[in-house]
This record gives sequence, structure tokens and C-alpha cells, in this order.
Amino acid sequence: MHSILAKWLFPAIFVGVAFFLVLFLVQVNQNDASIYADKADIPQAKDLPSIPSKEKWIERFSEHEDEGYFYPVTEIFVEVDLKDPPKTTTIYQLKAGELDPYQLFCLKEVLKKEKVKYLFEHKKDDMKLIIYSKNLKQLKNIVKKLKNYAINANIIKITR
Repeated sequence: MHSILAKWLFPAIFVGVAFFLVLFLVQVNQNDASIYADKADIPQAKDLPSIPSKEKWIERFSEHEDEGYFYPVTEIFVEVDLKDPPKTTTIYQLKAGELDPYQLFCLKEVLKKEKVKYLFEHKKDDMKLIIYSKNLKQLKNIVKKLKNYAINANIIKITR
């Protein structure tokens, strides 16, 4: 029973859908005879106004005065005063040389405790710690703490 139902179910659904599709298309595409019975009010060629010659058409546009073309862009004018020299700022750079894994761990813990942002620069076998700060007192305090862990760090003054 199951195989007979499965065997005829798909064709029955297909035939039903095809029947309703054909019925729908026939109903939608019926021609309305009243549309074609009377001629529409289409102007005949004798009723059309005369088409201006080419010269008149060009003259009509040449007489029209435009104010100009405006680009659809917002224009911004920026004035830069270069008479005043740029202000110099002094920052300090803390450099720590090559570190073994234990020293590196201690250094990171000290920097976390001091809440200082830092950068590790890796180049092949060389690794450098770089800290830029304007607070010289804080950097000297960090250098003192790092000496407890046998870490040699230098403070370098940079003027920009």
C-alpha cells in the first residue's frame, strides 16, 4: 500500500499544479473585446503640431540663460598657519636589553603594577622593550624596581 501511494503521489501533485497553472493563465490572459471594438482617441498626423526645424530648436536653448553649473560636492577651505614653529615636546624612552624568560616575566609584572603601556619589538634574535612616557619620575621608579630583578634598563631623553 505504501509503495503504491508513494509511486502515484508525485505525479498526482504535478498534474494538479499544472492544471491550476493553465487555468490561471487562461483566466488572466482573456482579451477584453470592448478595448478593441472602438478606436482609441489617437491623434492623426494631420492634427499634430508642426515640428520645429533644427535651427529653431538650437535657438531656443541658446536663448535660455543658466546661472552656471554647481558641483554636487561640499567644498571646504582650510587655512594652515605655518608662521608659528611647531611646539617641541620632550618624551622619555625606557629601553631594556636582552632578557631571559624569567626577567621578561618580572618586567611585565612590574609594568602591569605601574599601569604603563609598553611595546615589545622583536627582530630575529633581538628583543627590545620600548616605553614612551612624559613622566620621568615614574620611569626612574620603574628602573629602580627592575634593578631588584637584575634587569638593566636605560632612560633616553627624546625631544621632538
